[in-house]
Amino acid sequence: MSKDQDILEIQLWEALRSGEQAALQKLYMSYYKNLLQYGLRYTDDRDTLKDSINNTFLYFWEKRESIGTANHVGNYIFKSYQRQLVKDLNSSNKFETLQEGNDHMEAVDVEEFQFIIQQEENTRVSILKNAILQLPKRQRELVLLRYYEGLSYDEISLKTSLTKRAVYNQIHSAINSLKKDTNLKNLKQILPLLIFF
Repeated sequence: MSKDQDILEIQLWEALRSGEQAALQKLYMSYYKNLLQYGLRYTDDRDTLKDSINNTFLYFWEKRESIGTANHVGNYIFKSYQRQLVKDLNSSNKFETLQEGNDHMEAVDVEEFQFIIQQEENTRVSILKNAILQLPKRQRELVLLRYYEGLSYDEISLKTSLTKRAVYNQIHSAINSLKKDTNLKNLKQILPLLIFF
């Protein structure tokens, strides 16, 4: 993480402590994805993971007047999330590994986790790109229009002179092929990432 990013996060943290809800929302949006990915290492129960993330940020908001300053905001957020996750998963008897590894968890390296998550994401996108290249030309074109250019079905229909139903059917067929060829989970969540690569 860059020094500028560290400074920005410290400013957001201080704004949160001062009662600025927008600062809480920015931190939430900035860390949500990484916290979710981290939690998925320990459980597939996304509902519990999402609740834990929400509970962590709710705690920050409710305790904003008493929580301390944070020189490393990311570390503070991750450690708080870990504690909340352990609590939530233990209360639902859905988690063992994290509890056993609790001592190790305290030594979280946020940048390392972010790097690992990014590498895993890069690998998934690379697999997906290769699979897209194997699609028939028309399907490949429609998938790229939908997920790379972000066009709606109506816009794609106008651009390609296909009916909206034909566009939908072709994309649906392409998605099924990609699922089969890549074995990637949550394919529709990964496809929009193409725009960043």
